[in-house]
Amino acid sequence: MRSKIFFSVFFVLSVLSGFSSTWAAKYSGEFLSLGVGGKALAMGGTFVSVADDGFASYWNPAGLVQLSQKELTLMHAETFGSLVNHDFIGYVIPLKKKEKKSALALSLLGLSGGGIKITELENPRGELGADNRPKVKKEESHGDYVLFFSYAQEVKKKFSLGGNVKIIYRHLALNSAFGFGLDWGILTRFHKNFSFGLNLMDAFTTTLFYDTGTKESIYPTLKVGFNFHKETGDFKIVLSSDADLRIEGRKYASQLWVEEKSLDTHFGGELSYQNRLFGRMGIDQGNFTAGAGLLIKKFMVDFAFLNHKDLDNSYQFSLGVRF
Repeated sequence: MRSKIFFSVFFVLSVLSGFSSTWAAKYSGEFLSLGVGGKALAMGGTFVSVADDGFASYWNPAGLVQLSQKELTLMHAETFGSLVNHDFIGYVIPLKKKEKKSALALSLLGLSGGGIKITELENPRGELGADNRPKVKKEESHGDYVLFFSYAQEVKKKFSLGGNVKIIYRHLALNSAFGFGLDWGILTRFHKNFSFGLNLMDAFTTTLFYDTGTKESIYPTLKVGFNFHKETGDFKIVLSSDADLRIEGRKYASQLWVEEKSLDTHFGGELSYQNRLFGRMGIDQGNFTAGAGLLIKKFMVDFAFLNHKDLDNSYQFSLGVRF
């Protein structure tokens, strides 16, 4: 099993290094990196190797096979001081083919806001107004929306594969764009107390086609994660770590970088009691996170607090309903 993990990581890194960074627009896929779900975000975004709730379609579609019931997931947040609305809705349907599990999911992710000022000059001669500013003609909104079609299959016991086909719509003031992308993931429990996960987002580069005739590409992101989990009586502890690898010249925008390559880290943990009451903490790219969760019959309520050094703090709430 360890050799399979090594081969998977090596193969994906080889694919990534084969792309030319000039094909991608830096930060064009930033709206896809904010994460979803109160549980995952409270744990510092360390969910690639956990992926055990309805938000798995985003973090690692291979984890969808871990759900034994149909699940509807909802999230709403006003992120970074209410600058943007951050929303997610998803529905997972577990399947079973003979001895092997599989699952289907449909999800919608949205990141939107307003306040884009459209300006014009005060007069036909191109002069500014009395305050040396252009006149604000109107305000427009912006939004990025992603529709995920997900499928996961258990290849063998404790080893699953999954993938997303996603459709992206971007509205930016007076212009819009469409795009199509693919993600694929791996999840394996290679030891009774350890799990490994991998998610290659925008695996073959996702291209956005604007109504102006221009194009913009979202470069692949490799998310790799490990976790340790152990149950002791009524308690269970999970300690996890993730890393995001990119080759798009982010440099100072990342924690670690060498030439075009960059690395961002995530660390987190969860302590649960009787699988009903949950406490969580984490470090997301150097920023502190915390949160809690409560399972009441078929309802799972999660809350996350996200600290940010440069932007305002964020509060995330999510709900899972199991059928």
